[in-house]
Amino acid sequence: MKRRDFLRFGGATAAALLLAGPEAFARPASALRLTLLHTNDVHSHLEPRDSGRFAGLGGAPARMALIEKVRAANPHVLLLDAGDIFQGTPYFNLYNGLPEIEAMNLQGYAAGTIGNHDFDAGIERLAELARDTARFPFLNANYDFAGTPMEGLSRESLVIERDGLRIGLFGLGIKLAGLVSSRLYGATQYRDPIADARRVARRLRHDDGCDFIVCLSHINIKKAGGADDEPGDRDLITAVPEIDVILGGHNHILLETPEAYERPGASTGFVNQTGWAGTHIGVLQFDVYGRGKSELANAGPVQADSLLA
Repeated sequence: MKRRDFLRFGGATAAALLLAGPEAFARPASALRLTLLHTNDVHSHLEPRDSGRFAGLGGAPARMALIEKVRAANPHVLLLDAGDIFQGTPYFNLYNGLPEIEAMNLQGYAAGTIGNHDFDAGIERLAELARDTARFPFLNANYDFAGTPMEGLSRESLVIERDGLRIGLFGLGIKLAGLVSSRLYGATQYRDPIADARRVARRLRHDDGCDFIVCLSHINIKKAGGADDEPGDRDLITAVPEIDVILGGHNHILLETPEAYERPGASTGFVNQTGWAGTHIGVLQFDVYGRGKSELANAGPVQADSLLA
C-alpha cells in the first residue's frame, strides 16, 4: 500500500487528527466515513503499565477518555475487541473477570470475540459473565458450544446499521486443544475458521445485505505451523474476499499501519492488530461507498495516555 493512499498515525498527531472530526479529511459526498476503534489482548490491564516500553500508558480511564473524545468528533464510531480480555493482573486473580467486563460496558463496546485466555476462569465463569454482566455480544462462528454452559450465550454474527450503512460483524477463535486445559473449555468444539468465515461472510454480504464486513479474530496472524497448520489472518483475508477488515489478536503485535491485501474482483482487504495491555487503541477510518466498496482513509494506533483524560 503506497504512502499516499493512507495517513500514517502516530501518538499525539493521530489523536489530534481524530479529534478534528471527519470534516478535516477530504472525501466524496457519496461516501460514509466509518471509524473503527479496536483493542485486543488487554489482559485485565485496568491501570496503566508500570514498566517497559509503554510505561504510563493504558488503563481503563485513559482508554475511556480517548474513546469519548473520538466519539464526540466523529459521528459513526464502532468500538470492538478481538479477545483475551482476561488474565494478566491481580484484578483477574481476585475478581475473575467482573471489573474487566464492567469497564467494557462503560466504554460502550459494540461487540467482542473470545480469546483463549477468556477461558482461564473456566467456561462456567465466562458463561456467567456473558449472561449476567456483559452488555455487548460475544461473537464466534467456529466454536460449537452445544452442551456447554456457553450454549446460546454467543452469536456467530451481528449486523449494525448506521445512517443506512449495514455493517456485518463476526468472530473467530483459535484452536483450544493443546493451548488451554480441557477442564477450562469443556466440550467446546473447534471448527476450521476459514470454512466458517466463508459461510458467515457470504451470508452477511448476500443475505443480510451488509455493505462492510468486519471479522474479529483471535487466531494467529500467520499459519501456526505444526501438524494441523492452523490458518491465520493473512490466509483468511485472501480466502474470504467478502471480509473488508480483520481486527486480530493473540500475537500482541503493534502494527503502525494495517497490512493491505489486494483481492481480484474485491476491494483491498486489511489486517490489523494493536499490541496488548490496552496501551494503544487501533483506529481505522474507512470511506464506504456501497456494498463491498470501501477505501481506507486513515489508520494507525493511538496511545491511551492519561494526559488525554
